[in-house]
Amino acid sequence: MTEITSNTDAVLPISAARRVLLLTPSSGFGGGIERYAQTLESAFATQGNRCHCFALRRAGPTAHARLLTQSRKLLHTDRIPTRIVVLHRALLPVAWLLNHEEYVSGISVLLHGSEVWRKGPHIRTHVENHILRKPCVRVLAMSSFTAGSLAGICPATVLPSGMSKEWFHTLVAAGDARQKQCSGFRIVTAFRLPAWREKGLPELIDAIAALGRSDIHLAVCGTGESPVDLQEMAAKRAWCTLLPGLSDGELAHQLAAADLFVLATRTRTGRQACGEGFGLVLLEAQVAGTPVVGPAYGGSSDAYIDRVTGVAPVDETAGELAKVLDNLLQHPQDLKQMGVNAARWARKCFAPECYAQLAVARFL
Repeated sequence: MTEITSNTDAVLPISAARRVLLLTPSSGFGGGIERYAQTLESAFATQGNRCHCFALRRAGPTAHARLLTQSRKLLHTDRIPTRIVVLHRALLPVAWLLNHEEYVSGISVLLHGSEVWRKGPHIRTHVENHILRKPCVRVLAMSSFTAGSLAGICPATVLPSGMSKEWFHTLVAAGDARQKQCSGFRIVTAFRLPAWREKGLPELIDAIAALGRSDIHLAVCGTGESPVDLQEMAAKRAWCTLLPGLSDGELAHQLAAADLFVLATRTRTGRQACGEGFGLVLLEAQVAGTPVVGPAYGGSSDAYIDRVTGVAPVDETAGELAKVLDNLLQHPQDLKQMGVNAARWARKCFAPECYAQLAVARFL
C-alpha cells in the first residue's frame, strides 16, 4: 500500500486555533451523534470559537468528495487557523486531505463505540487506523470502554458525552414539572427506530412480558421511520406504544414522566457490529430525573452510577433483564430515590457551562 504522508505533521499550536471545522456523519436523521454535534457547536461558540459544521448527507465517494469541496471552500475564504474536528472515523480521510491546507492546525477525532470494533473493508480500516496514529491527530473516546478498545491502535483521551445548554434546561424543566400520568409503572426507551433490534427492544418486550404484570406500560420513543415489523410487534401488545418523531419538548416530557428508562443495546463485533460507546440518552433521562437500566456490555457504565442512579443486567438475555426490572419495580420507594439521585448527579456533573470548558480543552 502507498504510504500516507503529510506536509503538516508540524502543525500550528493548538491554542492558536480559533475556528473549528466540525465534520459530522449525518444531518436530519436524529440519534446521539447528531445531537452531540449540536452540543459541540454550542460549546465551541460559548468559549469564543467560530464553528462551522458540515454533515455527510449520504454514504459513498461522491458524498465524501462533496464534503471535501465544501470544507475547502470555507478554508479558502480567509486565512484563519482552523482545527478540524471529526465525529466519526469514516470521515478521517476527508479530514486528512483537509489537513494539507494552509492554516489547518491538525485534527481531533471523537470515537463513540461500535465503529471502533466494527470490521470494515480491510484497506479502509488500515487507512483510518494509520491516520489515527499520526502525531497531528488527537484521538478522543466517548468512554473508558471505547478507549480500551482502541488500545491496540492508538492512545485516546476519554471525553464523555454532554448536552447543549438549551436541551439540558429543557430536560431539567420537564423533570421539575414531572407528574404521574397513570397508575402502575411507566417504562420508556428511546433510539433510532430502524435499529430497534440492535437496541434490544425484542429482549425488553420479552422481559416485560415475563413479569406477568398488568400495571406496566412501555413507551418506545424514537427518530426515523418505524419499520413494519416493529409496528406489528407493538400492535400485538396493548401495553406498548410507539412514539416516533417527537419534538424535543415532547421527548423531554416522556423521559421525565417515566418511572424507569431502559436501554438494552446489544454489543456485537464484526461487519454488523453494534453497541453503546456511552449512551447519551441514559444521561438525558437522568437529567430529567428518571433512573436508568443500561446495557449489559459496552461503555454505558460511564453514563450512570451503578446502584445509585442506575443498574444493568449481568448479560443480554431477556431473563436477566426481567430480574433487574422485577427487583426495581418491587421497591418503588428505592426506585424513586434513584431518580432523585440521578437528577442531582447528572445535573451537577454534566452542567453545560462546565462541559463546554472541558470539551474545548480536550478537542482544541
